[in-house]
Amino acid sequence: MEDVLLRWRGEFPILERTTYLVSHSMGAMPRSARAWVQRYLDAWEEAGVTAWERWEPYLREHADRIAQLIGAPPGSVVMHQNVTTLFGAVLSALVRPGRRRKVVATDLNFPSLLYTLRAHEALGVQLQLIRSPDGATIPLEAWEHALDAQTLAVLVDHGIFRSGFLQDVGAIGEMARRHGAWVVVDAYQTAGCVPFDVRDWPVDVVLGGSHKWLCGGPGASWMYVAPEQADRLEPLLAGWFGHREPFAFDLELSYAAGAMRFATGTPGMPALFAARAGLEVVLEVGVRAIREWSQALGQQMVDHADSLGLEVRSPRNPERRTGMVVVDFPGAEEAARELGARGILVDYRPGAGIRMSAHFYTHPQEVQAAFEALADLTRRARR
Repeated sequence: MEDVLLRWRGEFPILERTTYLVSHSMGAMPRSARAWVQRYLDAWEEAGVTAWERWEPYLREHADRIAQLIGAPPGSVVMHQNVTTLFGAVLSALVRPGRRRKVVATDLNFPSLLYTLRAHEALGVQLQLIRSPDGATIPLEAWEHALDAQTLAVLVDHGIFRSGFLQDVGAIGEMARRHGAWVVVDAYQTAGCVPFDVRDWPVDVVLGGSHKWLCGGPGASWMYVAPEQADRLEPLLAGWFGHREPFAFDLELSYAAGAMRFATGTPGMPALFAARAGLEVVLEVGVRAIREWSQALGQQMVDHADSLGLEVRSPRNPERRTGMVVVDFPGAEEAARELGARGILVDYRPGAGIRMSAHFYTHPQEVQAAFEALADLTRRARR
C-alpha cells in the first residue's frame, strides 16, 4: 500500500520543499487545483454573466461528489463558504417560540459554532457544555447525563480538534433520539481521513469542509441534511440561492427542495472549483486506505513521543483517534515555531500542544525526521 499511496506525492508541490505534517489544519494544495480554477476563469472570461449557466450545474455536481464521499444520496448536500453560516441557518430553522431551547455540546468543541449558540442566547437558546474530565476526551455517559426532555439538539464534534479524540457519533445520536432531540454533527476534523457513512448514523445534519483532509483550500464548506428531515425545516436565514427557482427572482420566499434551502446567497464559485482537485484525489485514493496509512504513521508518532518522554495528549487507541497526534512538553509552543523554521510544518494549540498528522502523501521518513528535530529541541531546552 505504501507505494500506491506515495505515488501521489508528486501531485503536491509543497512536499518537494517541506515536511508537511499539518493536514489536520490545512491540506497541501494539489497541483491540478490550478487547472480546476482555470476552468472557472475560462468560463467567466468567455461567457461573462452567462457563465452561470455552467456554474449552477457545477455547484450541484460538486455537492453530489461530496455526498458520494460521505455516503449520502444526491441532492442531500449543500455548499457554502463556511460551516458557521450553515449552522446558523440550521439553528434558525430549529429555534421556535414555545419549543425546546437547550442545545448540548462540549467544552472541547471547535469554538466557532459555540459562538453562534452563545449569540442566540438572547433568543432563548440555552447552551449546556459538557466539561471534559481531562481536557482531551468526553465520556459517553456524560452525554447521557446531559440529555433530557428539554433538549432541542446535540452538537457533536466527530473529531476533537485539541486532541484528535474520535467521538462515538452513533451512540450519542441514539441517546439524543431517545430524548427526541435533533442530532447535528461537525465532521470538519474527520471528513477525508476517517471513513463514515452518514446513512449509518442516527443524525439529521452533518457539517464539514474542504480545506483540511480534502486538500481543497478555504471557502468550500458543505452540509448534509437528512432527506427525510430537510423539507420540515424552514430557515429564517434565507437567501436567493435557497429559493426553489433562484433565477426567477420571485419576491415571495419558496424554499428549494432538500438541502439547497440552506444555500442562502450567492456562492463563492472560485473556491468550489479550487476544492475539486483534492476531492477527486481523495475519492480515488479512498478514505479507508487513507485511514489505514494515517493510523500506522500515527502510531509511529506515539512511539517516538514515548521514547522522548513527551506527553501524548491524544488517545492511545488508534480506533479512538483521528488522523492527528498531539504531544506536549514545556516549551512546546516555541518548539512548534522552530520546527516551522526548519521546514517541518506542524501547529500548536493552547491547552493541547503540538498537533501533528500524517496524510496519504506522508512518508515515514518525514515522521522520523520530525521527531529527530523534536529530540534536538527538547535536549536544548533541558540544558
